[in-house]
Amino acid sequence: SSGINAEYGGKRFLHRPPLLRAPHRPSVGSRELSNITELTDRRALVEVAGPQSHKLLQGLITNDMDRLCSDTPVIYTHILNVRGRIMFDCLVYDIGTEKYLVEVDRSLLQLFTKTLKMYNIRCRAGITITDERLFASFGESPDSMIEGVRDPRLAELGSRLLGTEPTNTTLVSLDAYDAWRVGMGVSEGSRDITTDRDFPFEHNLDYLGGVSFTKGCYIGQELTARTHHVGETRKRVVPVTITGHTPTELPARINAGKRAAGKLLSVYGDIGLAIIRLPYLGMELTIDKSSATLVGCAPQWWPE
Repeated sequence: SSGINAEYGGKRFLHRPPLLRAPHRPSVGSRELSNITELTDRRALVEVAGPQSHKLLQGLITNDMDRLCSDTPVIYTHILNVRGRIMFDCLVYDIGTEKYLVEVDRSLLQLFTKTLKMYNIRCRAGITITDERLFASFGESPDSMIEGVRDPRLAELGSRLLGTEPTNTTLVSLDAYDAWRVGMGVSEGSRDITTDRDFPFEHNLDYLGGVSFTKGCYIGQELTARTHHVGETRKRVVPVTITGHTPTELPARINAGKRAAGKLLSVYGDIGLAIIRLPYLGMELTIDKSSATLVGCAPQWWPE
């Protein structure tokens, strides 16, 4: 295929991504369409509980805690700093009366709990790092996923499973999960997100349903709301295909000739994630301090 109808993993792109391949392409209709991987080593679960837990989280996250209900037991969100830049990407699970689990990058766990406690002076919610195990069920057919909590970002990202390891399954590597997620252009954790530097819309928070524009105040709201109502996001995270050896230090500047076109955030083999200025999608771009080139594309799930 070529042009706007090129496909990857069953998803169409606005620009053709050369050689962007899914990590696993089982036969349609097979139970093996669902892959299971464990995320516990990478993603931690923190319990926030008590009468003021809702209030504490509502004042911190970009999404609206009131969206949580029996039909929506989990929401995707960011927590920002006062300058409107991303500190943490999170999933918030409603697990019972006045009790929530917040999924966060494990490498940022201490900073995350410190941040919660800093804003918890008035709310006095209970904050506990749990040893709960976390799994992801993902694949080409959402209907074949093992039952769990549906990932609120995209149906193709499958389900999250909390607790014990699913029975009668063989776990696949995190590499397979990363290739699937990165191929769809979804950033996750500190490897993909430059903490305290990147902006939420650059990481498609609005496209992934992770922000409310009608809730009350939260940390970093002013710039986020202004960008939504007045400005335009001119650069966003997209999947890229890479040719050649990439630099060891990331993020790295991406160039279109002598002009800055964005930055390469993370590399997973011959694919990766990059923040690229939208006019440069589909073009072959160079990377600072490297002989490698890359091409970025806009996923089908983006709104027109």
